[in-house]
Amino acid sequence: MFKVVAIKPPLRAYTTGRREGLFIRRYTELFLYSLLLLSLLAHKLYHVLNLSVFVLLLPLAFLPAERFGLKSPWNLSLLALPFMYLLRPQDFLSLALQSFAEELFFRAYLMQRYSNLFVSFLFTLPHVLLYGNLWAYLTFFPSLLFGYAYERTRSLAFVSLLHLSSNILWYEYNFFSG
Repeated sequence: MFKVVAIKPPLRAYTTGRREGLFIRRYTELFLYSLLLLSLLAHKLYHVLNLSVFVLLLPLAFLPAERFGLKSPWNLSLLALPFMYLLRPQDFLSLALQSFAEELFFRAYLMQRYSNLFVSFLFTLPHVLLYGNLWAYLTFFPSLLFGYAYERTRSLAFVSLLHLSSNILWYEYNFFSG
């Protein structure tokens, strides 16, 4: 007798990224990155509302939270929290949201498809466009560290708090150095 067998194409044929099961179209990451750059340029050149945080948080709206390590323990990154008392609350909230949004987009989202080195380059470019100084170029190196930490822990909370502590230290340095 004849047997009917359904042949399924491999799941990887429908996915992008390193892990199977992500149903993201091929160029979604680059499209969102382009939106990020456009929003930063529009903010810098035309003084319109900076929408970059919303662009950075878009992957969270469409993908499961587990993909981003949101259920992982916070580990030692809680050490950054005492610094928040040195800041005004609105500054701390702004820094926290920006850190989380950047890590969500660059680490938890883009690093599913691209290497840490390439993502660190992509991370540096908006900083250079926005600030255009030597420090903006040097963000490449902390980005490599954040990427390494994310690869080792797969914890978005950990790298977000690591990033936040870095931003707080930078904020304090600028505040006290005039």
